[in-house]
Amino acid sequence: MFCKKSLSFLCLLSSLMLSSCTDISIKGEGQKKFGPDANYFIGLKLLEAGNENEAAQKFKACIKKGTYYCAMKSAQNLCKIGSVQDKNAACLKLAKDYPEAENLLIAARQLYSAEEISKVIELTENCDLAEDSNELVKLRLEAMRKRGDSRYLNSVFEWFTQRPLSSFHNDFFTEYIYLEPELEKAEQDIIEASDIDDLFSEDFGDQDTESPAHATETSLPKEKRPENALTQAQTDALNLRILIYRRNYTLGLALSKILLSYFQQGNLPPLPQLCSDIGKAYLYGSQDFLSNAEYFKNLANMAQNAASAYYFWFYAGRFYDKAPRYKTSAKTCFLNAASTAHTPSQKDNALWYYLDISLKESPSQILSAIEKCCHQWSNPYYFDDFFDSLSPILLASGNFDIFGKVYKTIDGFATDEITGQYAYIYARLIEERLISAPASDKKSALERALKSGDSFYYKFLAACKLGFTHQQITEYLSEHYRRESSKDYDKEKAEAAEKLLTGYATFGFPQMIYPEYCSLYKKGISADAAFYLCDFLQRCGAENNSWYVQSIRLAVKACEYSDRVLTPEDLKYLFPEGFREYVFTEAEKYRLEPQLLFALIRTESFFSTSIISHAGAVGLTQLMPATAADIARRLKKPDFNLEDAQTNISFGSYYFADLVRRCQNDYLSAVFSYNAGITRVRKWLKSSLIGFNKKADMPKDLFLETVPFKETRDYGKKVFSAAIMYDVLYNNDSDISVLFF
Repeated sequence: MFCKKSLSFLCLLSSLMLSSCTDISIKGEGQKKFGPDANYFIGLKLLEAGNENEAAQKFKACIKKGTYYCAMKSAQNLCKIGSVQDKNAACLKLAKDYPEAENLLIAARQLYSAEEISKVIELTENCDLAEDSNELVKLRLEAMRKRGDSRYLNSVFEWFTQRPLSSFHNDFFTEYIYLEPELEKAEQDIIEASDIDDLFSEDFGDQDTESPAHATETSLPKEKRPENALTQAQTDALNLRILIYRRNYTLGLALSKILLSYFQQGNLPPLPQLCSDIGKAYLYGSQDFLSNAEYFKNLANMAQNAASAYYFWFYAGRFYDKAPRYKTSAKTCFLNAASTAHTPSQKDNALWYYLDISLKESPSQILSAIEKCCHQWSNPYYFDDFFDSLSPILLASGNFDIFGKVYKTIDGFATDEITGQYAYIYARLIEERLISAPASDKKSALERALKSGDSFYYKFLAACKLGFTHQQITEYLSEHYRRESSKDYDKEKAEAAEKLLTGYATFGFPQMIYPEYCSLYKKGISADAAFYLCDFLQRCGAENNSWYVQSIRLAVKACEYSDRVLTPEDLKYLFPEGFREYVFTEAEKYRLEPQLLFALIRTESFFSTSIISHAGAVGLTQLMPATAADIARRLKKPDFNLEDAQTNISFGSYYFADLVRRCQNDYLSAVFSYNAGITRVRKWLKSSLIGFNKKADMPKDLFLETVPFKETRDYGKKVFSAAIMYDVLYNNDSDISVLFF
C-alpha cells in the first residue's frame, strides 16, 4: 500500500521535475521508482509526440512486467496504434487478458469499425441484454443484423423490453426499425382512424372489450419495416416503448389499449417495462383519472400475483390520487402495490407514494402512515425527501408535538441524517418551551443528533447545545469525515491502482488523474495516496482552474473512503482557500469574514471560475449577468468579465455585503437571500414568526427549518457548515457560528 515514505519521495520528485504540470522531462529516478510501470507513462509521452512505434514498444514492455492497471492501460493504448490488423489483434488480446466491461466495449468498437462482424458477435456472446452497457448491446445487435443472425429479432425485442430505454435504443430504433417521418405519419393515421374523444370517455371497466378493429393499422407501415419477422404484437410493443420515451402520450395511449388486448388474448406477455409504459400513457395521455383508476384496479385484480399486478395497482393509486376525494382508495392501491412488488425498489416506490399522500392529512394520520411503512422499506435514503418535506409542513402548521413521536418512531429505520434532524428540532422545541417534555428527552435527542450521519450541520449545532468547547469540536471533525471500511480489498490491485494514479502525477498527466480516480477509488486507494493527488492537482490549478476543482472533488471521495483518521491538513484539501488574496482583500473592504466568503464560493461554484448554471449565473460567486451589470454600474466598472476571478469575487462580495446590510446584519437571512431573493426571505420570516407566535427574535436554526424551498434550506446548511469548517481549520481563535445563531 502507499506508504508515507513513498509520499515524501513523490512530493520531492514532483517538486524537482515540475516545470509545469504537463511539461515534465523523464528522469532516471522516476523510472527507477516505478520500475516496469514507467514504460506506460513514457509510452504516453511518446504517443503524444507522435512516436507510435516507440510508444508501442514501451506499452508492450509494461504489459509484460508491469502491475495490473498500468499493464491494462498499456494494452488499451495498443488498440489505438498501428494498422487495422494490429488494432484488431490488440483489442482481442485486451478483452481476453483484461475482461472488464470497459475493455470489452473498447474491443467491440474497434472490431465493428473494422467490419469484423463475426468477431464482434463472438466477442459479445455472453452479453447480458438486460444489464450490460447499452452501447455494447447496440454494437452486438448491429453486428447480428449485418450477419443475418437468426437470433437478431428476439435479441432486439428483449433489449427493448427488459430494461429502461436510453438514447442508444432511440438511435437504434430510428436507424434500423422506423424513421422519424414514418413515425409522425403513423401518429396522424392512428388519430384519424380513431375517434379520439372515445379514448377519453370509454368505459374502462368493461373487461370484455375486444381489440379495436383498427388494431393492426396502428403500427407503422410494414413496407418500411425490414424486421418484418416480428409479430404485430412485438412491433406494437416496440412502438409503444419509443413513443413513451419520446413523451408522445397521445399515440402511446392508443397503442396501450391495443397492447392490453394482446395481454388478454395471450399474444404478448405483460412484461414489466410494457406495463409501466402503459401506465404512463394513461397517466399523461388521459384526464379521466377516476375511470382509469377503476380500469387499472380491475386489471390488477385479474393479474393477481403476476409481475404486472404491481404496475396495475401502482398506477391505479396514481389515478385515484389525481381524482378528487379518492385519497383513501389511492392509499389502498399503493399498499396493494407494495404487497405485490417483486423487488425492494418497487416496494419502496409504492410506500413512498403512500406516505406522500399522508402529507395532506392530519398529524395523527401522518404518524400512523410512518409507523405502517418504516418497518417495511428497504432503502431508507429513498424516503429522505419525504421527511425533508414533512418537517416545514409540521412547523408551519404549529404541530410541534409530533416531532418527538416521529423521531422516536423512525430511529433505527430512517437514515441517521433524517433521524438526527428530527432529534435536533425536537430538542430545540423543548428548549424554546414550545412543547413540554422531560429534560432528559432534550439531552438524549441532542446526543442522537450528534450521531446524524453525514450531516455536519446538525452535529455541530448539537455539539454547541451540549456544551462542547471550540477545541472539542475541532477534534471531532476528523472523526466526522472518517468512514470505517468493511470491504476486504485486493491488496495487490489496490497497490497497482495507486501506482497508476501517482504515476500520472509524477510523469505530468494531471488531466488523467480525476477520471481514473473516479473509476478506481473503491478499490482501496489509501488516504495518503489520495491526498498526494489532491495536492498535485491543487498546485496544477494555477495552470488550469479545472484541475483545482477536480482536486476538491477528489478530496470529497478521499474523505469518504479514508482508511485512517483525517488530519486538519487533509481537510484543507476539502475546504481550500482558493483565490486567497482576492477573498481577503474584498472581505476587508466590505467588512465580511473571509471564512464566510470562502464558504459562499465553495458552495456556489466549488471554486470554478468558468462554471455557468442552468439559470445563467456565472463564475465563482454565481452572479446573474443582470445583477452583475447593476453592481458594475454602482462600482463604476462598465467593462467587466465575470469569469475573471478578481472581478467575480469583488462583485459577489459587494452583493453579499449589501444583502447583509438590507437584512439588518442577519447573516443567515442574507445567505438565504443570496440564493432565493430577499423578498421571498422576508415573506418566509414573517410567516415563521406568526407560526411560532413571536413578534421578533425568531430562532435562526428553527427559521431555517421552516423555509419552504428545500434547495434554499440545503443551501443555508451547506454555507453555514462550510463557514464553520473554514473557521476551525484556518482560524481557531474565533467562532463564526455567532454570526448565524
